[in-house]
Amino acid sequence: MEGLLLAEAVRPLEGRLPLDRGPWRFPDERTAVLPLLGPGSGTGEALWIFSRPPSPWLALRPGGAAELASSKGAPARTSFQEQLAARAVGRLEAVRQRGLDRVVELAFGAAGGFVPHAPVTLVVELTGRNANLVLLDPQRTILGVERVILEERNRYRELKPGIPYRPPPPYDKLDPREAGADALTRTLEGQRLSRVRSVLDGVGPQLTAALAAGCDLQPDTRLEGDALARVVDAVRELAASPAAWLERAGGVPDLQAQRRSDRRQRDVRQLESACRHRLEVTGKRLQDIDRALSRAEEAGRLREEADLLMAYPQKAPQGAARARLTGFDGHLRTLDLDPRQDAFGNARKRYDRARRLERRAERARRERPTAEAELRAAEEALAGVHELDDAALRERAAALTSAGQRHARPAGPGVRFAGPHGFEVVVGRNARENDAVTFRVARSRDLWLHVQGFTGAHVVVRSGGKEVPFDTVLFAARLAAGFSPARHSDNVAVDYTLRKNVWKVKGQPPGAVRFSQQKTVYVTPARDDAAAAGEKEASAGDGGERR
Repeated sequence: MEGLLLAEAVRPLEGRLPLDRGPWRFPDERTAVLPLLGPGSGTGEALWIFSRPPSPWLALRPGGAAELASSKGAPARTSFQEQLAARAVGRLEAVRQRGLDRVVELAFGAAGGFVPHAPVTLVVELTGRNANLVLLDPQRTILGVERVILEERNRYRELKPGIPYRPPPPYDKLDPREAGADALTRTLEGQRLSRVRSVLDGVGPQLTAALAAGCDLQPDTRLEGDALARVVDAVRELAASPAAWLERAGGVPDLQAQRRSDRRQRDVRQLESACRHRLEVTGKRLQDIDRALSRAEEAGRLREEADLLMAYPQKAPQGAARARLTGFDGHLRTLDLDPRQDAFGNARKRYDRARRLERRAERARRERPTAEAELRAAEEALAGVHELDDAALRERAAALTSAGQRHARPAGPGVRFAGPHGFEVVVGRNARENDAVTFRVARSRDLWLHVQGFTGAHVVVRSGGKEVPFDTVLFAARLAAGFSPARHSDNVAVDYTLRKNVWKVKGQPPGAVRFSQQKTVYVTPARDDAAAAGEKEASAGDGGERR
């Protein structure tokens, strides 16, 4: 909200303060309404504060406590709204605007009662995309803030509870309310009309556009001669009554309509974001399904190799790393072997691998129609979002949420999977998230897993103090292998131990840990909770370090 418009909005309160007021009302999470009571009456006006970027505003409108008390359907209050309603309970003592800044301070007096309330000041910052509300104590220390701003986001000033309030930096511009024609002429001469707002205080893009429309000039017009004289006269008239000037120029928005428009834009953005996320997730799921289907042909080759090993066991003795056998089609075949196994052990591994690939392909065939339907639903939801009315917008958002519900994950660090026997498995996706999963999410008796010999995900099985069944260990190990550079391998070693055996050495980078008392399993990597089939445990290790 531009400074001149803000000054005009609060001007009706001058000379009437202090004012009794009714209880705060909050139609939504970024709107606060303060009923102001007329003398000797329960009716009056209400001060509306809308702080949602990028178009915040403040307005004094008819209708007081009686009208607002009858309104229903207000959402749950935010924590800042609860604090505002509990602390700003005294009379409205003063309304202050520094020059033509887009900042207004509402001073509330002390209040008695069973629990006395100290005076507080509500700072209303209507500064476009940085709009905010800040509650101060008498020493101007921040008690609460609608949107916390930390140093990494704004180096000039922080806004968080417990620190002194620092206002936005002031502007060194000419105040058009106090300047005469000569001062305005000297300031504006030679400027382009679009640059008026850079030299006049309280004038922003909305009033600048209204000036151009009211003077019938183009925004890039250089202010000289007749054009300069017309704009100087217009600025003096605009400074006296900016809202009336805007109305004549067709620029005064309906505040309620603007609020509805802002809410709709937010809903559209949220629906578009949800659609694109659903498209991305479903697209990756279809890629996994296609990969599983393409690897089904490998199962036939593995079964044929296993049949050859069973037919000619003498040609693949234990200790051999390779065997050359004549296939059933008469062609010579070279088979890679596990030297720790004899011919029958190597055949069994191939049969097991073939069965897993076939099961995975069968699941993929069953899941593909559902995934394709979800993809089409997301594409349809994204198409024509801007043409939907409000009811259809909400309906489509609900439908999309319902379609994706089966794949929704709880909030918090890491990807969450539902493991066998109801155990939750949490997988970190980067170094910092690995630290969070291991040292914030996991408890001492939870199971911790990491792929051996590679960087990769920290995986935690949340045991709740119970013993974790071995098929759950295998399930989590496949995810650890799948979320690592070894995800394209077949026989991946994964270490596991209790979380209490994992520690971090001071000075190590994010994600780097050490652990002990681990055991090892060899598994086939997986990246979804449908992939679960076991391989056998290996011997315990002697310690290690992983990232």
